[in-house]
Amino acid sequence: MAGRTVSRFINLVISDDSNAIRDVPINDISVCGVVYEEQDMTAFQDAVKGALPNMPDAPIDISGPFDTTTSSAASGTGTVPSLTGSHVVLMNLNGGMTPRSVDVQFGIQRTWTTDDPQFGITASATSGYVVTSYTVNGSDMTYSASLRLYPGSLLPAWGTEAEAAA
Repeated sequence: MAGRTVSRFINLVISDDSNAIRDVPINDISVCGVVYEEQDMTAFQDAVKGALPNMPDAPIDISGPFDTTTSSAASGTGTVPSLTGSHVVLMNLNGGMTPRSVDVQFGIQRTWTTDDPQFGITASATSGYVVTSYTVNGSDMTYSASLRLYPGSLLPAWGTEAEAAA
């Protein structure tokens, strides 16, 4: 399906501390995709910069409304879960070193459904995302969080199917 989308149709889905899939409210999300570290290589060759192919990363930074709403998890594969409060999910994941499933879902001209683009990873014991920062701004009641790949993790990928809980 060809088409454009708007930010209101983008979801961030993450597995919580009980390994249930949760949809966390977001207002802003960083770019999604795999990036490679660049180094100045002028001492080694004529090129000004070079990418290091064995050093990929896929950082995700999000922010949104501070919310303590609890809700039920997704009921099946490919099902978008009910919106869950950011604080309920992220406060328990911050600083934990258990890999989590993460799925950024891009609904094309509507709420995300299977066959729309998504970027993510289904967690395993050695692959997934961890929450490395979660802060709340009390003056405007918003949160900010940073999600980084678990050390040695496989890379997340683009696809069209929802990521599952581990």
